[in-house]
Amino acid sequence: MRTADEDPPDAELLAALRAGDLAAGGALFRRHAGPLRGIASGWANQPAERDDLVAEAFTRVLAVVRAGGGPDGDLRPYLVVTMRNLVSRWGRQGSRVELCETVPESCAAGGADELALHRSNEKLVWTAYCTLPGRWRTVLWRTEAEGDTPTEVAPLLGLSPNSVAALAMRAREGLRQAYLQVQVPDAEEPICREPRRRMGAWVRGGLSQRRASAIAEHIAGCGSCRTVATGLDEANRELPSTAARLPG
Repeated sequence: MRTADEDPPDAELLAALRAGDLAAGGALFRRHAGPLRGIASGWANQPAERDDLVAEAFTRVLAVVRAGGGPDGDLRPYLVVTMRNLVSRWGRQGSRVELCETVPESCAAGGADELALHRSNEKLVWTAYCTLPGRWRTVLWRTEAEGDTPTEVAPLLGLSPNSVAALAMRAREGLRQAYLQVQVPDAEEPICREPRRRMGAWVRGGLSQRRASAIAEHIAGCGSCRTVATGLDEANRELPSTAARLPG
């Protein structure tokens, strides 16, 4: 596979994209995404929020280029300006978003044990939800708890409906991983701390091969972490019934 440095200059790739070569857009993304994430870190603390910002900037700018507009040469300054404008817009719109700060009460049919289990699961989901990046919480609350469509949420977040749908998909998977992670007990041994910190994502297959292999190797030789992983795997299999939606 060619690296970003081996690709033609921006001007050539932009011309190819305008001519309908979608692969040119991928080459531009490979070249600029990394540096843009570094720039985005000055505006967004969470890695997921930085990824959303970079992805949305690319989506908007490349759409303009494909329509015949946008820059003819160096693409990065155009992308940076777009990101800055998005941050400003999202900040104004996000300031109007209010989320409930307490766990909503819900009724569960059945006995006291079933009600206790139901509320325990709700508490776990809510705790996991509160660990997510702000924009993930917003899109989940609006689409899952309030039942809004991506089209209805799009103006609130300053995104297209398709981008809202993609963001909601990432947020739902993030919630599932977080739901598992909040069930991981603190490690008593220092060597276990890093594997346990990522165990929720590991069980869901959300880590790179290198990190997943390191955790698997640790678990193979650590009885206590193996016990935790086994319990987490069971919880993961029950996710459709226990963590499918936010309490509401």
